[in-house]
Amino acid sequence: MASKAQFGSQVANHIDHSKKMSTHVAYALVVYTLLLIFEVSPMIKGSGMSIWPYFLLVALVGLVIMPCRNLERKWQLIDARHDDDVEGMFRRDLIGLWMAAIGLPTALMATIWIIP
Repeated sequence: MASKAQFGSQVANHIDHSKKMSTHVAYALVVYTLLLIFEVSPMIKGSGMSIWPYFLLVALVGLVIMPCRNLERKWQLIDARHDDDVEGMFRRDLIGLWMAAIGLPTALMATIWIIP
């Protein structure tokens, strides 16, 4: 049985992955939105003062919010279990998050550019 001092040191050494992931998700959403605004919106041709491109941008941001929230919940559950050796999983999820945040708007821009 672990003493209170040993338990306290284990808790103190525990890295809060959920907070780190939450921070990365927030920054990734900002980067994703900015890339949509500056990469994709110039490619969308609207006639006159059409509001359609803006609705499309809002919908594209709305589509990624739920997967990002699910990723945050996943890491809240992992942190609640106090699992060890999750650094590899954390790094994999982090790389996937950033690849999606940068890759999705870029792929959409390339698709719009290639298919007129």
